[in-house]
Amino acid sequence: MEEIVPNHKYFDTQKESEEVLFITRRHWIVYIPSFFVGTIIMVFCLVFYTQMDKFELIGNSSTIAAFVSVFLSIFMLFTLLFVYITWIVNYLNLQIVTTQNLVDVDQLSLFSRKISELALEDIQDVSATQHGILQSVLHYGDIVVQTAGEKMNFTFEKIENPYDVSKKIMEAREKYGQEEVSFPDAGMTAEEDSPKTT
Repeated sequence: MEEIVPNHKYFDTQKESEEVLFITRRHWIVYIPSFFVGTIIMVFCLVFYTQMDKFELIGNSSTIAAFVSVFLSIFMLFTLLFVYITWIVNYLNLQIVTTQNLVDVDQLSLFSRKISELALEDIQDVSATQHGILQSVLHYGDIVVQTAGEKMNFTFEKIENPYDVSKKIMEAREKYGQEEVSFPDAGMTAEEDSPKTT
């Protein structure tokens, strides 16, 4: 969960009266595959670049050597771009819990995003699961939000501290709609309006 910036609009359909309670993102484990692949490719390209003069075909032709150098440079640039885009897409996947809704922001690609909203009153139950030693040690897992009626359940994968998040979602659900009873005309609360006994 991350720190909330006051008066900041986190999604397009957020109402002015809608206060953000907390935000969750995917666990950092989701970044490992792309970083691993990118590192392997970068190391291979650098090693090949430093050793390419040992290949007879490349070493005997400055034209071929220049062509290979340009190709490796472009390939490494695209590898870095791939890692960066993958990081951006994963980072922009987030779940937002407000005083009114549960919002799931799915960043499908660099220029494609899907926002799904679920009213807190439609939440029936929230369950969290962790499978295997890795998820237990690194404290991440999946969360399933069960909805009322025929609405589709919300599933959040590889969320950090899933049990804490599921508990906070249910706490927000229980607090939904609980407002202090007031009497605007009299300018006092129900407690103040009650007759006093001596």
